Amino acid sequence: MGAMAVALLPAAGAALRMGRPKLLLPYAGGTIVGALVASLRAAGVATVAIVVAPDDAALGDWAAAAGLVVAVNPEPQRGMLSSIREGIAALGGRGETLLVSPADLPAVRPTTIVAVVRRREESRAPLAVPVWQGRRGHPLAIAPEVIPEIDGLDPGIGLRQLLDRHAGAVLRVAVDDPGVVQDVDTPEDYQVLCGGGDLAREPGEEERDGPRRPPR
Repeated sequence: MGAMAVALLPAAGAALRMGRPKLLLPYAGGTIVGALVASLRAAGVATVAIVVAPDDAALGDWAAAAGLVVAVNPEPQRGMLSSIREGIAALGGRGETLLVSPADLPAVRPTTIVAVVRRREESRAPLAVPVWQGRRGHPLAIAPEVIPEIDGLDPGIGLRQLLDRHAGAVLRVAVDDPGVVQDVDTPEDYQVLCGGGDLAREPGEEERDGPRRPPR
């Protein structure tokens, strides 16, 4: 990938709907989060940061062993935006496109990541998102000059406020990749991911007009 990018995976959420820790569950011969990291690296994203909860030693240890930049959100209850800010601080000012994605998005393809980054760079759009069958997904690509705006966002709204602020300039990149919306929130999602179902359901309003869910 000619364009430069770094990735941030907010992963300090409690996974309440799943009922158990999910990111280290088996998938494709590895783990859920490992598959996403592998796709990012295959796309040329060498630096990947993950933000974990202070009591999630298992995920932190896995991430450190995998060579990720590991940040800890000391108070995950502050919300998803606090995790994103912790991750940005850990990455430092790099002047590169920032990719933000939930850590439970294992099926996204490297070619999709490359396309989103390249198209954003070519168009000079402030933000770019992959779109599969009318549904916005992840990763969200944020231009370097837009990243400082994250500090001023309302924690109660999160990254959605950034998308709303630049609504007329968000680049929608059409992709043939259902993995961009295939996150794992529930046991049923995990069953679908592992081949026990499909994604044939009607998207809600947020999926049509915004990210499926803001990353934590």
